[in-house]
Amino acid sequence: MSTPLGQIPHRSAITNITNAFPCVVTIEDDIELSSGDFVRLTGLNGMMPIPRGMEPLNNYRFKVELVDATSFKLKHPVTDKYVNSTNYPPYVTGGSCNKIEPNFIFYGDEE
Repeated sequence: MSTPLGQIPHRSAITNITNAFPCVVTIEDDIELSSGDFVRLTGLNGMMPIPRGMEPLNNYRFKVELVDATSFKLKHPVTDKYVNSTNYPPYVTGGSCNKIEPNFIFYGDEE
């Protein structure tokens, strides 16, 4: 059996996003994040069949500050300021957290 080609994904389902300052995201699985890493939150689009909430965070890149292995505070990727989500639509369900790898490592068959 050969190794699948491409980058190994670090993705986890979102289980909660707070309406707070700072905004805290909780994910289902530990995807080995460290404070200072970058993530992209996806699947929070309001056009989904079931409202997901937190649409202003959908498909944007954020810097993280860990609270624990599965929770982190969101920070602006350039200014490093905490994200204030107090006026965003409340989180309902769904969405994914995708770790943005700083370096692309290609895994696959070596020939």
